[in-house]
Amino acid sequence: MDNKFTVIQGNADIDNSNRIMRTIALHDCWQRQYHNAIYKALSENKGKEIADYPQEDLMRIALSGIKYINLVREIRRENERVGTDYRQSLEESQATFNLIDAIFTIMGYIKLKNLVITFPITKDFDGHKWECKDYFYTMDVLSKMDWDKPIGRDNISELLWDYQNDDLREAYVEFTCAMSAIYRSKTGKSIAEEWCDDIGIPTYTINKETGIIRDNQTGQTTKLKRRSNLQVVK
Repeated sequence: MDNKFTVIQGNADIDNSNRIMRTIALHDCWQRQYHNAIYKALSENKGKEIADYPQEDLMRIALSGIKYINLVREIRRENERVGTDYRQSLEESQATFNLIDAIFTIMGYIKLKNLVITFPITKDFDGHKWECKDYFYTMDVLSKMDWDKPIGRDNISELLWDYQNDDLREAYVEFTCAMSAIYRSKTGKSIAEEWCDDIGIPTYTINKETGIIRDNQTGQTTKLKRRSNLQVVK
């Protein structure tokens, strides 16, 4: 009998490895695209105000910047999937906030009609069924705006609240998380915790290592019960 064994890698491990490598490759690609778009715009528009840059240059910067930010977020998700609970430092959160804020500033100079071209509205049409925002809701909001004028930085946040596009939504979540981390460093609470306290909603903190949950209002702690892997056979 042959005592030699060949160890093969399971399909799940191969799929995970391929997904991670693809995410890293996309991250590097969009990072280069973003930096190249900025360099091209600056070198070809010397002496001009950003408002006078060609719309194509602004659209290119906005698209590559948003894609780049979302791939940074996706790499962090991959770390969580493999069990690496990495948390951004305050300096990293501030850098993320400043980067996204700069991209949103660029987007503020883009005309609405060009924003729709750069970031197409998600083709979800059944919002009425689920009582959520969809393509028709977004178009109704946009119908009240001037499509031939730049959006304006001050209007970006309000617009993104109603604009249905997966890339923009992911980037805005990342922007809000970075903002919340900065706020926590100054106040000891996240933006969400502050809001919950203001309206009387209790919040809790879970220690993943010990399995202890703490009531942030009362300080009371409770040990989470682990689910048993045993099942009663009848």
